[in-house]
Amino acid sequence: MENAKLPNFFIGVDGGATKTIVRVEDENGNLLGEGKSGTSNIRLSVENTWTSIHTALEQALLPTGIILNARAGNFFCCAGLAGTQVPSACEEFLAQPHPFRKLVLESDGYISCVGAHGGKDGAVIAIGTGVVAYQIDAGKVSRVSGWGFPQGDEGSGAWLGLEAVRATLHWQDGRRDNSPLIEAVLAHFQNDWTQFIIWVNQAKSTQFAELAPIVVKQAIAETPLAVELLQQAARDIDRIGEALAAKTSQPLPCALLGGLAPFIEPRLGENLRSRLVPPQYNAAKGAVLRLRQLV
Repeated sequence: MENAKLPNFFIGVDGGATKTIVRVEDENGNLLGEGKSGTSNIRLSVENTWTSIHTALEQALLPTGIILNARAGNFFCCAGLAGTQVPSACEEFLAQPHPFRKLVLESDGYISCVGAHGGKDGAVIAIGTGVVAYQIDAGKVSRVSGWGFPQGDEGSGAWLGLEAVRATLHWQDGRRDNSPLIEAVLAHFQNDWTQFIIWVNQAKSTQFAELAPIVVKQAIAETPLAVELLQQAARDIDRIGEALAAKTSQPLPCALLGGLAPFIEPRLGENLRSRLVPPQYNAAKGAVLRLRQLV
């Protein structure tokens, strides 16, 4: 297999809808470097995903002086990426030339679960631009949600942004009363209705998720509409937790991940909250742990 005379390097990639993080460790588990770059969703673009990975990897290796080639060492990589639910995208990604002795492709949700529980059994619900939940139970992997936007991702940042947009459109129609949340959304577009409508008809999940902080800020200010949206998001996350629990003989510890998690957690039901544990490691570390299981 690997050349025993050369050092082994383990590269973990966490590639999601908003950013890509690369972690490089030596064979003893020492962190050598980390890098960060743009989005990695193979469902949307395999080419852009590889660009993000290479950019983050170069950033991680630059301070180390390590050159990424077969003469410098054995480089093993596990990439946990968004978009792996599309088989053709996975095939296209793996078919691209790469510098690694071994390349493993997993979903970003799966490596998040591995990292959150240090390689042991458990569950995660990641609440960011989208929502996806993974559970590992004695080798059996279960998944709930993560089917993409707008057909899924209820409770996510993109969903919150979309609901805020819908409320704004309904107010314009006269189908609902005004709200400070609606005023804040329009202020985000300089109160220019034409600009808002053009944006709405072109926006993708990441753009809708940019409105989520406005909803959160308004909920903190106890604006009823924003509070209602966060409560609905929490109910959607509760249902995901229930679906995960139904797939095991007994509910497993669950870690909440993602930027929205701190704002959703206080609104969750007791059944899910009683199972929550803090994550041990991030997803990039989870990718390295997965790689060490396989190599």
